[in-house]
Amino acid sequence: MIKLRFRSIALALSLFVAAVSIPATGTAAAAPIQVKVDGSTLRFDVPPQIINGTTMVPYSAIVSKIGAKLSLDSQTKTLKVSRGAKSVQLKLGSSQAAVDGKTVTLGAKVVEKDGRTLVPLRFLGEAFGLWVNWNGSSKTASIETKRTIQHAMGETTLTSVPKRVVVLFNGMVDISLTLGVKPVGAVESWVQQPWYHYLRSDMSGVKSLGTELQPNLEAIVALKPDLIIGAKTRHEKIYGQLSKIAPTVFADQLFEWKSNMEFVSKALNKESVYDAFMSDWNKKVATFKAKVGSASKNEVSIVRFYDDNSARIYNTGFAGDILKELGLSRPKVQTESGKVFLDVASQEQIPLMDGDIIFDITSSNHGGEEFKTQEEWQKNALWTNLRAVKNNKYYKVNDITWNMSGGATAAKMMLDDLYFYYDI
Repeated sequence: MIKLRFRSIALALSLFVAAVSIPATGTAAAAPIQVKVDGSTLRFDVPPQIINGTTMVPYSAIVSKIGAKLSLDSQTKTLKVSRGAKSVQLKLGSSQAAVDGKTVTLGAKVVEKDGRTLVPLRFLGEAFGLWVNWNGSSKTASIETKRTIQHAMGETTLTSVPKRVVVLFNGMVDISLTLGVKPVGAVESWVQQPWYHYLRSDMSGVKSLGTELQPNLEAIVALKPDLIIGAKTRHEKIYGQLSKIAPTVFADQLFEWKSNMEFVSKALNKESVYDAFMSDWNKKVATFKAKVGSASKNEVSIVRFYDDNSARIYNTGFAGDILKELGLSRPKVQTESGKVFLDVASQEQIPLMDGDIIFDITSSNHGGEEFKTQEEWQKNALWTNLRAVKNNKYYKVNDITWNMSGGATAAKMMLDDLYFYYDI
């Protein structure tokens, strides 16, 4: 599902940026392309060029700046670049290269211009684990050999783009896949173990690391990760242990999916995918608000039934924050407390759940006992007299994408649901 709905957009933009592609127009030709390495602008005797939509650069001007070594076999016209344990070989006129002996396909052929060998800029970064980003407005490509990530526990400096990522909370599993990064290990979903159904097709081969509340440290060590992503509210006590295993970054809040996606995209060199996702999100939000019109004044209630014969009304949190962003009204009696949720201890308090529309996010987290409470309470006359129930505006929605997951794709799926229920 994640692939069918959203990953095509992210992938298309990822491939676009991966080539550092610019329209070959007169404006692009007039503005010289700049390349910066760790903030310093490089000078070229043969300038970077756009060839068939791909930014090509002379390797010789860059390799020393990134701590690499360059050699050229003039007979075979083979260029070899090594940096640390990494080795790359490219051949003039070929669109293939070898990275540590493995053949990969380039975005364009290696060419010679005025005595200099030009190769795709993005490939250099990907081959050596560098952060490469393109600023179209300034025609500037920036290369970083290390990056410091600010996060909930302080800051962590990475010396290469992570390839073996471990994820320790559900929302970030969704987010990492949305960014196009499959983790090598992840904690299991709350239900539908090991992975939520909407993510499962993208999680083949991923190692299960136990629960979000108690991840398996020995299993994490065995995976030899180069980045661990956790959450302060879940894993603060084991941050020190995790940091000894691999560089570790923590989200501050579990369900702040936008900020979580933004900060981890910087670590994973996926800012372009994040930008594309958020651009699409903001357009859909704007369209929803424009088309829903006066219906935004209809009060929306979010309820959930529990296995202990109680219920809860959600005000903020994952779903509540999305409703707020969409400008949808909420019942005053629910929101005036300022709490994330209101506990409803008995059926006598059912009127507190009222609204023009009721979305029910009851989950099977406790073996289905919650649905017995739901069924019993809905026999009560107080329930049948609620405005939403009388007007057939009570909807049972996907508890995973509306509440339990907390990721970017889940948010997009919830927004799609709201388009449906508001007939947009």
